[in-house]
Amino acid sequence: LFAAAISIIFGLVICFVHLGVACPRRPLWDVGDIVLNESDEESNCIEWVEGLAVLLACLIVGSITAINNYKKELQFRSLQEKQDDAHVTLWRNGEVVLAPVNEVCVGDVVQLDTGAKIPADGILIKCNELKVDESSLSGESVPVSKNAEEKPFMLSGCAVVEGDARYLVTAVGRNSEWGKILAELDTDRPDTPLQIKLGTVAENIGKLGLAVATVCFVAQTIIWLVSMGQETCFKSTPEGGRVEACFVKKEVCLGNQTHYPNATWQTSYSYFVAGTQLNKLIGFFI
Repeated sequence: LFAAAISIIFGLVICFVHLGVACPRRPLWDVGDIVLNESDEESNCIEWVEGLAVLLACLIVGSITAINNYKKELQFRSLQEKQDDAHVTLWRNGEVVLAPVNEVCVGDVVQLDTGAKIPADGILIKCNELKVDESSLSGESVPVSKNAEEKPFMLSGCAVVEGDARYLVTAVGRNSEWGKILAELDTDRPDTPLQIKLGTVAENIGKLGLAVATVCFVAQTIIWLVSMGQETCFKSTPEGGRVEACFVKKEVCLGNQTHYPNATWQTSYSYFVAGTQLNKLIGFFI
């Protein structure tokens, strides 16, 4: 976006600030007579169009991406709010309380029925033909039977698929098994060998692109400097200034005073004064 904005600014400077009429780039070798159309010697003021097109394309793509990401974020937040709005039945201080899942504390006694999700780790007090789906933790799809004598441990993040139970909460949040798993997912992990290789490839591509851009820039600069050193025809203007006559032969330039009044045959370097060739320089860098 910054480069496109700079391109537009330079293009507008060339359009609205008169810095002299620029000719098309002259070939560095002899190609014979060159015929120019009238439009070739006129300023069409279109240097800013390319920058504007790039700017609009970036804005359109960026806006669409931002809108899509914003909609996905809203949907995620909506689902998260629905999940946080879940309530469980608790026995707290000898009273039955219907509390949100995120307000469950250590020491609460939770009542679970079929289909309920276990909100925190704990130990069974009593149950009735209880079966729990622990696939989210162990990966096993077969429900696990629970009882207060042999398998009393209740793990958060699991779901009751059959029966009902009452258990004592012993760990919540990051101290629960589900919380520990989420904490491990949040920690930074070292890059895998594939990620390291992809990073190296991306870095090498960036270096190659920078090298190619540098070579192209140096080559274009050399071509521009050489073309500036070629002798060409400069003629007077009605306003009293002087401009370059595009692709005019020496004998025509110096011999036809009607079309080329007070013409001189010289290099652009010798006439690089008062910003006469500044528009060429700006257009070249754009």
